[in-house]
Amino acid sequence: MRVANWKGQEVFNDITQAAFRNANDFMDSVVSEAKRRCPVDPYTYREGKFSSASVSFTPTRGSNKGNLVHFGTQKRWMGREPGNLRDTIRRVNKAGTGNIRVYAGNFKIYWAHMVERGYHDRAGKYHSGAYFLSRAFFHHKNMVKNFIEGKK
Repeated sequence: MRVANWKGQEVFNDITQAAFRNANDFMDSVVSEAKRRCPVDPYTYREGKFSSASVSFTPTRGSNKGNLVHFGTQKRWMGREPGNLRDTIRRVNKAGTGNIRVYAGNFKIYWAHMVERGYHDRAGKYHSGAYFLSRAFFHHKNMVKNFIEGKK
């Protein structure tokens, strides 16, 4: 048996493109759910400015005894406004790989992973994570197959 004039590559490309479109729609729904779940503290406001810290001291013990030791940190954005973290949640398509990812945070909003997973503050108190990204994904996880197949 022979199939004539079959355009398998074109059909395969059409199916692949439709699956990518539907996967992007799925991740867009995860982004909107993550933005809905993202904590927004209406009382957190700090004037926007860059800040850095440096520490210098001379140890009295150890391998650097008597030598000046200097630690410096890179400049960090210290400004805070309500909703900053929520506004950085986005979908990113990795070119050429087929990976579709959801990210939160950027250079100025560097604490996104701390809000997601939890952190210890300067006083040593532990703040549990808000899990806004992972809960949004797991909320939609059982629908991913239907989204990609176009059944939504």
